Amino acid sequence: MNLWSKYRITEPFYDELRSRQGFRCAICGIHEDDLPATLAGRPRKDGKPSAQAFRLVVDHCHGTNTVRGLLCNGCNSALGHFRDSPEALRRALEYLQSGPSSGPPREVT
Repeated sequence: MNLWSKYRITEPFYDELRSRQGFRCAICGIHEDDLPATLAGRPRKDGKPSAQAFRLVVDHCHGTNTVRGLLCNGCNSALGHFRDSPEALRRALEYLQSGPSSGPPREVT
């Protein structure tokens, strides 16, 4: 991924973010070494081997295009599914904390 063309950050800044976050996802805390190695980075035009892809992905605000931090793919996808809405995330938290429904028990298969 070209960090500069997509997020206007340099690789040294990306590495600084990694270090500040302890090389962990800013949400779930998983260490980057515990994330699966994804496909190699984009093929290089000069024919040299591709660099390893970044394990922590850049999270940014779609409204302001500013970088918020680095996340694992799962947390980054979750925020995307909630459309970066704090209210939707609060409702999801309330839902999870509310416990089971009052209806008859169901077996989950």
